[in-house]
Amino acid sequence: MSGITVPVSFDGLSLIGLFLGLLALVAIVTGIVQTSRGDRAHPRRILLGVIVLLVGLVVLGFAGWEQTYRALTRNEWVATIKAVPLAGTTQTMIVTYTPIHDGQVSGKAQTYRVSGDEWSLGGDIIKWQDYMNVLGVQTGYRITRLMGYYDSAHDEVTKPRTAYDLAGGSDGVYTFLQQHRGLIPFVRATYGNDVRTGPDPSASYKVYVSTSGYWTTTQ
Repeated sequence: MSGITVPVSFDGLSLIGLFLGLLALVAIVTGIVQTSRGDRAHPRRILLGVIVLLVGLVVLGFAGWEQTYRALTRNEWVATIKAVPLAGTTQTMIVTYTPIHDGQVSGKAQTYRVSGDEWSLGGDIIKWQDYMNVLGVQTGYRITRLMGYYDSAHDEVTKPRTAYDLAGGSDGVYTFLQQHRGLIPFVRATYGNDVRTGPDPSASYKVYVSTSGYWTTTQ
């Protein structure tokens, strides 16, 4: 992964609504100008422009509702995890991480030996203001680390810990936003986030990014 990923989706209905609105405004302005010159036929052009404008507004309203719903319920599939306990050991597992982009495998599967009761996958999150989501700009993310996690705090400080760098750390965009909080008004928050769960030989986990961060489910 070369940098932070920011999925962007454009809605066709919004483009249609904007086109109708622009067409209507051109018709209305042209009709007003020509009517002011004494041409009595052009008030009909103004009326037609108003009708088209209303249709465009209805289309934009519906598109906005649809885009809002999709933005609030969108989940981006970003990785697949397979975690199997290592035979003959306790609190040790073999974890296979496969990156996913646009619903397709985007890199070679990588296998790691992880100590702990659970595996933990996470990284950076850029959360935008809600209106940015409505416009089609989705939560930015960058998976940076695979780690082991112990359920017991005592085990966490006394037993072997493992952590693997998956992307070379945070990229420049995330670091800049972290260091200049509040500078960019359409950025709501930047933070680290992870998802974790225990190994299961019979399960394969799909990791997603929602508007708030990472989460996982078995597939």
